Amino acid sequence: MLLEHEDTFQDNKKSWKKPRSSKIIPSGEDIITEGKCLCGQYIRARLKRAGFLNRKVTQRLRTMLDTPAAFSTREIFPALNAMGEELERMHPRIYSNVSRQLSRAAFGELQCADTAPFLLHAAAKELFKNEINWGKIVSMFAVAGGLAVDIVRQGHYDYLNRLIDGTGDVIEEDLLPWLRDNGSFYGLLDHIRPVVPEQSFLNWFT
Repeated sequence: MLLEHEDTFQDNKKSWKKPRSSKIIPSGEDIITEGKCLCGQYIRARLKRAGFLNRKVTQRLRTMLDTPAAFSTREIFPALNAMGEELERMHPRIYSNVSRQLSRAAFGELQCADTAPFLLHAAAKELFKNEINWGKIVSMFAVAGGLAVDIVRQGHYDYLNRLIDGTGDVIEEDLLPWLRDNGSFYGLLDHIRPVVPEQSFLNWFT
C-alpha cells in the first residue's frame, strides 16, 4: 500500500537532535513558499532520475525555481532529495505509476490540471491522519515526484505548476502548525544530524 512505511526515517531520540529552538521560524506564508520551492526542486530531480527532464519541463519549473525561496532552501533540499531518493529505491513500486495507484481513471489518466493535486491531497490526508513526522513529509514529496513523472509521461507539461501549488495547499491545510513547532523545513536538518559531543580544539589531538 502506498503509505505503510512512513516511519522509515523516524527519530531515534537517543542519537538524533531535536530541532534547534534558537532558529528564527519563518512566517506561515514563507513556510508555504519554501515548501512549494522544495517541491519544484524535488520534481526536477525526480524527473532527471527518471530520464524525463527536458526543456519543456525546465521552462515550466523556472518560475518556481528562480525565486528567493530557492536560495533560502539551498541547505534543505539536498537532505530532502537524498531521503526521497532512498524511499524511491526502497519502495520502487510505491513511488512509480502513482496516478494508477490513486486514481480510478483508466491507466491513471490525469484528465485535467486539478487531478494530480487532488490525488496528492487524498494521499496526504491518508498519510497525516494519525500523526505527522518527517518520514511522512518526505513521503509526500516523493508522491508528488511520482505524480510529476506521470504528468510528463502523459504529455501534460502545463499541469506541473498546479501540482506544486497543490503541495502548497497541503502544507497550508495539514502541516503548517506542525512545521512551525518543529523548526519549519529547517527542522529536517536537525532531524537527520547526529548529536556531536562538544569538544575543544585540543580534544582533537587526544
